[in-house]
Amino acid sequence: MITEKRLEDALKFLSETDEQSAEASANVKYLDRLLKRKKALYITGETNLKSISAKEQGFYASDTYKNAVEELFQAEVKSATMGNKRDKEGLIIDLFRTLEASRRQHNI
Repeated sequence: MITEKRLEDALKFLSETDEQSAEASANVKYLDRLLKRKKALYITGETNLKSISAKEQGFYASDTYKNAVEELFQAEVKSATMGNKRDKEGLIIDLFRTLEASRRQHNI
C-alpha cells in the first residue's frame, strides 16, 4: 500500500527537481551543439589534409571527438536517470490516486 508519507515524498521530489531535470535535459542539447561546433572548428583549422572527408575522418579519430562524446554520454545518462526517477514518482502519485478512489468506493 502506498502511504500518504510516500505520496508526500513523491510530490516533494517532483517539486524539488524541476530545475535539475530541465538543466540536465538542456545540457544534453548544449553538448550536442557543442560537438558540432568542435567538428567545424577542427575541419576549418586542419591544414594538413585536403579533402573535407579526410578532415572529417580526422576529427572522428581525434581525442577532441572522443572526449566530447564521453561528456555527452554522461550528460545523457544523468538526464535519463533524472527523467526515470521523475516518471517513477509520478507513477506513485497515480497509483495513490487509484487506490484512494477504490478505497472510497469500498473496492479495497
